[in-house]
Amino acid sequence: MGRFHVPAYHSSALERRGPNGISTMMLMVVVTTPAVLAAVALRPRSKSAR
Repeated sequence: MGRFHVPAYHSSALERRGPNGISTMMLMVVVTTPAVLAAVALRPRSKSAR
């Protein structure tokens, strides 16, 4: 059997940078968190008081 080189896994998502050097993951969190909080705050309340 021949030997071959398998490079170590390295995620390119952590390496990518968006505007101003912010990572893609951090940019996604900063954008989606306010939207999720707004959706929860604006959710219609149930009429039954439990």
